[in-house]
This record gives sequence, structure tokens and C-alpha cells, in this order.
Amino acid sequence: MAFLFVFSVSAVTIILQLHFMNEVRLPFNARLTYTLLSIILIIFIAHMGQSIIVPLVFAFLLAIMLLPFASFLEHKGWPRWLAALVSVFAFVLLLAAVFTLLGAQMSSFASDFPLLQKQLMRSVYSSQQWVWRHFRIDVARQTNYVEKLAMGTLGSATTFISSTVFSIGSLLVFCVFVMLYAFFLLLYRTLLLSFLVKLIKEQHRDKLLDIVAQTRYIIKSYVSGLMLEMLIVAILNCALFAVLGLRYGLLLGIMAAIFNLVPYLGIFTAIVISMIVTLTTGNLLGAVQVGLALFLVHLVDSNVLLPRIVGSKVKINALVTIIGVVLGNMLWGISGMFLAIPLIAIMKIIFERIDYLSAWAILLGDMPHPKKSHLQPVPVDRTNLEADGTIEKTEEI
Repeated sequence: MAFLFVFSVSAVTIILQLHFMNEVRLPFNARLTYTLLSIILIIFIAHMGQSIIVPLVFAFLLAIMLLPFASFLEHKGWPRWLAALVSVFAFVLLLAAVFTLLGAQMSSFASDFPLLQKQLMRSVYSSQQWVWRHFRIDVARQTNYVEKLAMGTLGSATTFISSTVFSIGSLLVFCVFVMLYAFFLLLYRTLLLSFLVKLIKEQHRDKLLDIVAQTRYIIKSYVSGLMLEMLIVAILNCALFAVLGLRYGLLLGIMAAIFNLVPYLGIFTAIVISMIVTLTTGNLLGAVQVGLALFLVHLVDSNVLLPRIVGSKVKINALVTIIGVVLGNMLWGISGMFLAIPLIAIMKIIFERIDYLSAWAILLGDMPHPKKSHLQPVPVDRTNLEADGTIEKTEEI
């Protein structure tokens, strides 16, 4: 397996050098073979290196978000290592504040889980009686089937709590690596870009700097827009849940806002989970009201918030979005679902600037709109990157 991994890395490196440096002019069949082989090997590497690549991608996105603050501190005379450290630490404090806010409800939910499970079983029993009265399906068969389904879905309280503790532990380790990677990406950003500049031929360096500038601008705009959208959706969810008198309304409202970041699929997952929790703490009418409330917020988000806040930052069509989310889930699980859109956006930026890959950029892109987009190209000027320390002065590269 190690040999295959090393072989894959070597093969992809050779293929990318052939693509970007355009050393030889290959016939269509050969280029098609190289392209398919590249896709297969890249997917293989992404799957085998998941434990390293996924935290690195999250750290890359986080570093782009923290870069303006780190650059601001550097312009104030702070050394780069201290500016990067303070930026990451400030983000950690923000996360700690959010989890502290949710801590009480999370603790209450964990302690009440056995009671919630019993309440769910009572609700299931009432439903069984209704099915027996109306459809004459044997209660014993219903009980056997539903108990297997419920235990398979929820498990025992001990299993649930232990798996939750394990998941929290794994998440903490994951977050530690993301923060470390983000710190080093901020610290060594000049070194990394200088490496890429030296790797590419002189005639392609302006195109590389254009890709870097566009990627940074679009990802920063997209992620910051998503964070603002998530905040507004969380406030709307929590407000509606408070009006409905829902227990654990704060926890479920924020959870639904986080799930809403996953295009198309996240909202349905949030509705199902919220309705199940509401059913165990209330009644069927309350569960239906919660589902309708989340669906109403989703309509407002899709038709009002998303177009105006996030807008057409990435300009990816809906079909590619859905396929990307599904493939991301198959490749990296939940992390892949969150990372699918930013990664496709980066691929689209690269494809647009490579002549023989421009057709793929059209396939990934959205339908052209008659109105002029508000998203203007970022000027390809080295001073834009020199200003925040991403690259050194021209003569130093």
C-alpha cells in the first residue's frame, strides 16, 4: 500500500508538470488517458491521505479567513509568528465562547437522553395501537420491527454517551491539528508561494499569481458570507423555537444552522433530527410545528439570504453542487460535504486559467446571467500579495 501511495504521488506530479508546463503536445487519446489517470490517482490519494488532507484543507480555508487580521497585526509592527499565533488563538476563543453558550443545553440533553429514549418508545407504542386499530397489523410484529429499528438508530443510552464522548475526543484532536496547520500556513505563506513560483515556468507565473489572488478573494468572500448566513439562520431558528416553547431550542437552532451549510441535504437532516427530539419532549403537533418552522426559515434563507449575502461568489451550478456534495460524502464523510463547494470553486478558478481545461470550467459554472455580475476580477498585481506579506518583493522571488 505504501508503494502504491508513493507511486500515485509521483505519477500525479509528473502528470501535473506535463499539464502546467506544457512540455509536449500530446494527441487527444493520450491527453484523455492522462486526464483519467490523474482523476483516479488524485481520488486514491485523497482517500488514502484523508487524515492529513482533510485537516489541511480546513486549515487552508481558516488561514485565508484569518489572513486579513494577521496582516493587520503585522502592519502594526508585530512579528509574523506572533500575529499568526494571536489570530489563531482569537478564533479558538470565539469557538470556546460558542461551546460555552451551548454547554448547559448539551449537558442537559445528555443527562436526559435515557428519559427521551423512553418517551420515544411510548410514542412508538401509541402509534402501534393506532396502526392496530386501523390496519389490524399484529402489535407483536410491529414491536419487534420498531424495537430493532429504534435500537439500531438510537442504541442504548450507554452506547450513545460513550460514542458521543469518543466523537468529541476525536473532534478535539482534529481541531488541534487544524489550528496548528493554520498557524504554520500563516507563518510560512511566503515560503509556500515562493515554492510554487519557482516550480512554474517564468511565462506562467503571472497566471499562478492570478490563481492565488482569485482563490483567496473568492474563498474569503464565500466563507465569510456563509458565516454571516449561518449566524442569521441560527438567530431565526432560535427565535422561532423560543416562540414555540421548544425545549433545547438554542441547541437545536444552532445545530440546524450548522447543518444548513451542507447544500440541499443538510436542511432535511436538521428537520428530521429536530422533529424526533421534539416528539420525545412534546407531542406530534409540536414536532410538525418545528418541521414547518425550519422549512420556513429555509425558504427565507434560500430566496432572500443566500442570494444577497453569499450571492454568486463561486458561480457553480446546482447539478455540480449536488454531485460534489454526494462525492464529498463518499470520499471524506461529513467533512467532504462541507468542503465540496470551496474545493470545486478552486478547481473552477484553475480550469478557467488553463486553456485546454476551460471547457471543464464551463461545465462547473452556472448559466450566464444577462445582468453584469457584481463580482469583478481581482487585479493581477503583485502589490496586492506583497501588501499582506503573502509574497516578498518582486526581486526577492
